[in-house]
Amino acid sequence: MTVYRIQARCLADPAPADWREQLAARLGSRPRRLGRWAELGLYGALECLAGNGESTLAAQAGLVLSSQHGPAQALHSALEQAREDLPLPLTFLQTQPSQLLATLSAQLHWCGDARFITHPDALALLRLGLAANHADGLLVGWVNELAQERSVWLRLQPVPDPGGPWQAAGDFASLLAHASHLRLQSGRLDVLS
Repeated sequence: MTVYRIQARCLADPAPADWREQLAARLGSRPRRLGRWAELGLYGALECLAGNGESTLAAQAGLVLSSQHGPAQALHSALEQAREDLPLPLTFLQTQPSQLLATLSAQLHWCGDARFITHPDALALLRLGLAANHADGLLVGWVNELAQERSVWLRLQPVPDPGGPWQAAGDFASLLAHASHLRLQSGRLDVLS
């Protein structure tokens, strides 16, 4: 069993109105050839890592990304273009959720275990990420652009068990707001506040 400390959070839920400007300022220019969904994910991941003083991701860290709908607006654009002819190559590329993983890998100078998972249960995603037991921890994010733009990320680092009153994780919102440590024990996600 490995215990993880939540080192940093980006809780852009909803994302601030000027998130694209903040991302461009952090990068020094607007990202090119990225769809809005991928930009939103990049914004949240970089904000989370900056909160931990990181600009790169350690080699043995894992990256897990989730979304209920993925790049839905890009997919809608591609379908509209397909009614006329073939979708434009850039539009098609922006429909691929893995584009964000490749962008993060390049931005963070990192090559490692990255996964995109479409799943509505955020706690299930955390259990899956923690089960992989990455030596340098985990960067895990949830990105959605439908209804309201959301980019929520956690940077988790393995640490010795601090002891204390561990409790079964209740709901995701409470975990985001109050948990300081996570552990996976016999398939159950526990939190320490």
